[in-house]
Amino acid sequence: MRKKSAQFLTMLILMMGGVCFSGCDKDNEEDPLGASRPIYNMLSDLSKGDIGLYLTEWEWANTFGITMKLSFDRQECTYTYQENAASTKITTKYTYSFTYPTVILTPENAEESVITGTIVSGRITQADEATFVNAQKETVWKKLTRKK
Repeated sequence: MRKKSAQFLTMLILMMGGVCFSGCDKDNEEDPLGASRPIYNMLSDLSKGDIGLYLTEWEWANTFGITMKLSFDRQECTYTYQENAASTKITTKYTYSFTYPTVILTPENAEESVITGTIVSGRITQADEATFVNAQKETVWKKLTRKK
């Protein structure tokens, strides 16, 4: 009886090895190994300079319900400041020019200050970020993170 169980165990091990290695045909692989690695930052890389800010969105949000969002269209962008608890929403439109890493926002209202942003892009494990200052080099908004 012992000899039969040893033979059965040996056959089982050989069959399991055959099943495991039968899927390792490198020439007939549907999903190549390169496709299985994670893609950390799937957003387009702005640091290459070949694309602009068109259709990108940048955001800062906190746990107290305050959100800052900057959305870019072809020639203008919209800044939105929203406080959910107070139902406050302020929207400002800007025209912009962009040459990586600098974006210059010119407000529609001539009384407001021009804002200059600096973008950090192209990092594999971190989302793109942008900081914004006014003409006096004072920070005007929180650091915004790119969402799309």
